[in-house]
Amino acid sequence: MPIVTSRHDRTFVITLNRPEAMNSIDPEMFDQLTAAWDEFEHDDALFVAIVTGAGEKAFCAGRDLVKSAADSSADWSQRRSEGRLTPEGIWKPVIAAINGHCLAAGLALALGCDLRLATPNATFGTMAARRGIVAGGGQTQRLARYIPFAIAMEMILFGDRIDASEAYRVGLVNRIVPSGDLLPTAHEWARRLCENGPLALQAMKQAAYDGGLDMPLREGMRMEARLYTQVMKTEDAAEGQRAFAEKRPPQFKGR
Repeated sequence: MPIVTSRHDRTFVITLNRPEAMNSIDPEMFDQLTAAWDEFEHDDALFVAIVTGAGEKAFCAGRDLVKSAADSSADWSQRRSEGRLTPEGIWKPVIAAINGHCLAAGLALALGCDLRLATPNATFGTMAARRGIVAGGGQTQRLARYIPFAIAMEMILFGDRIDASEAYRVGLVNRIVPSGDLLPTAHEWARRLCENGPLALQAMKQAAYDGGLDMPLREGMRMEARLYTQVMKTEDAAEGQRAFAEKRPPQFKGR
């Protein structure tokens, strides 16, 4: 199976499973990845997702250009517009556990996640300019917003790769961890996230992306206030305050 999923309590793990092809994305993998994101989004029992690649060489080396050569570019564009490469619009937290090369569509996938862990051998690049195509999947937009603009333009226009240490220096990844610690660290981060109120996390993620990145400050503040009011009316908000007063861990239900 090009995509393997597993559940660990409230954490959903998505593994890109084509290590023999550097976990590059072919049409079958893309369709299964779309289905995995849909499953995660609509299952209220799942609070956090981790996405990673099988093996140690690559998180994802991008689109499988060999298989894609059999499709017209229009067919691929249509497939991508109808499917889901990234967790775009999913307000549950998503962690990218990046093991090795993270290139092109793989970079788009990682940039679409909220937290990024990387191994020391990870590399990051758009590669598109070298292929005569546009870096899609949000690469140009997210790079320009997430890291210093001058560095983003180097990555976009030259198509050069940066290594893990540079990615950490410019803020593209949150942490660099040894290869053997990558998934354990991702699961530990997921566990910590699951201890927090899921509705609060989703609201704050939405406020940060839709408000912090796309709106003027005052409009973003109004959006944050609306989300605050909505969450304060939930059972989870009441439980969190009761648990604090009673000096016990909260038992959040996501409602």
